[in-house]
Amino acid sequence: MVIGIMNERIIIAIYFDLENIDRKLNVSALLDNIALQIEEEKQSVFAIKLACGHTESIGKFRNQLRDNNFEIREAPNVSKNNLKNRADLILSLEAFETLVHNKPEIDLYVFITSDTDFTVVMDKLRKYGRQVWLVTSENTLNNKLFSNSSDNIINLNDSFSESPETSKPKTNEGYLVINGFSKEHQRGIFQVLDSFEKDSWTPYTMFGIKMRNLFKDFSYKGQEFNSQTKLFRFLSEHNIIDTERRGKLHYFRVK
Repeated sequence: MVIGIMNERIIIAIYFDLENIDRKLNVSALLDNIALQIEEEKQSVFAIKLACGHTESIGKFRNQLRDNNFEIREAPNVSKNNLKNRADLILSLEAFETLVHNKPEIDLYVFITSDTDFTVVMDKLRKYGRQVWLVTSENTLNNKLFSNSSDNIINLNDSFSESPETSKPKTNEGYLVINGFSKEHQRGIFQVLDSFEKDSWTPYTMFGIKMRNLFKDFSYKGQEFNSQTKLFRFLSEHNIIDTERRGKLHYFRVK
């Protein structure tokens, strides 16, 4: 999915409905996945990260929300006899307010929820030309209200559970290790490669942009592979990718 914006950055607002999401969610992994799905040669910037819910729901995610710099808004129950709160209304109004004032100017709205009440504001945002993505649980994934109100739906499956396994390609010699990079950066390299459609040729620059979206500190300086060209040569030798040159531009495809 391509978002055609004339800026150098994709400005993202993310709204997290804490009442309707499993506590096993790994928030950092989800944010990485969202950034990797942006098929633009531009930097992904999460300008707004707002989470809202009841005290108990906040408690389930508090440390993760803090570490990922979310603003947390509490939504108490409407009354002692009514367990419903206004988290959906608060988040919807906050999103719509950015549209009305256009400050900040949001390119992509992301809602993390299983509550179909959000389809009202999602429809309205799309009416005014904004991209809207939904992150939802498997049991609501195929709900027609959601599919008709969003441009992309991300499935909250085991990929976003706590402490996900680090995936590495398997070779004849075992799991592939890229010497010189930290374990986190190695994980990121394979994660970025996995985000590209297999057997589809892509400019080299897209890999670098996605790596920087994941890791602001990523660099080839001082590494055994001190350039992307050398890294890609290594990956090509291990049958992970193919590379080719077209005029002055270099392309790769994931096998």
